[in-house]
Amino acid sequence: MSPAPDDRQRALHAELEEALPGDLWIRFDVDPGHLQRIATDPGRAAAVVSHHAWRGARWVSGYAADPLDPGHVAAAVALLTRLADAGTGIGEPVTGVTVPRGGLALLPDHLQPREHDEWDAWCTLVPPAPQSTPYGDAARVVDLDAGDPRIAALLEVSSPTASIPAGDPRVVRWAGIEDPERGLPDTGGLAAVLAVTRQRSGSHHLNSVATHPERRGTRLARLLCAEVTADSLAAGVPAVSLGMYADNDAARSVYASLGFRWLRGSSSGALAVAGPDHH
Repeated sequence: MSPAPDDRQRALHAELEEALPGDLWIRFDVDPGHLQRIATDPGRAAAVVSHHAWRGARWVSGYAADPLDPGHVAAAVALLTRLADAGTGIGEPVTGVTVPRGGLALLPDHLQPREHDEWDAWCTLVPPAPQSTPYGDAARVVDLDAGDPRIAALLEVSSPTASIPAGDPRVVRWAGIEDPERGLPDTGGLAAVLAVTRQRSGSHHLNSVATHPERRGTRLARLLCAEVTADSLAAGVPAVSLGMYADNDAARSVYASLGFRWLRGSSSGALAVAGPDHH
């Protein structure tokens, strides 16, 4: 988590919420402590420059009020372009860009990422219904010690590009499912895993959801996500969110069936520039 936001950053976040009222991603997942500058087109779009000093990144992101409205997407791209160019003018170039899906073609050449990922944002305020698997009571969700070496082993075989690696200090809970078939020696018998991080808003974010390749299709991830989400909401957390690669149709089916609401699709990537925060 970023350093605690100052009064100016809290005011910037409030302005974002006022410009795009009801936007759950801005409300729960945009951390005021990262905000450097913003621009808004109320009711249509907003853009932010967020500074992540710990990883040497200054990122510009655009948000469309309606991510399926081409006019709102274009407005978001225009705002973020203006912010990025202003930063360059004061010696603070951005090192990465995130645009609403469909906005890449609208970016000027100097803001085109070298490579990009397509991802979707989801959120729920309501606990999912209880889930079952073909294994019955043999499949149980358990808490895992942060230092459990099986976490890294499972992520290596099932999700090597996971956003949150084993040992990440931001994780407030590791949860998993032991293999109901009592196999999987390459992961010490761990069949599924996920990490929970806490957002500045107090919401929880699901990360690094992974199922062993030999146990995919057995509803273990569905059970794990459902129980962890229900636990978080029962504990008083206001929302549970997550991000997923857009081409993961299996994950999309799982999250939709658990009651998560799709919020927006985005294209995101680093820029081929060098600045004072680019390492």
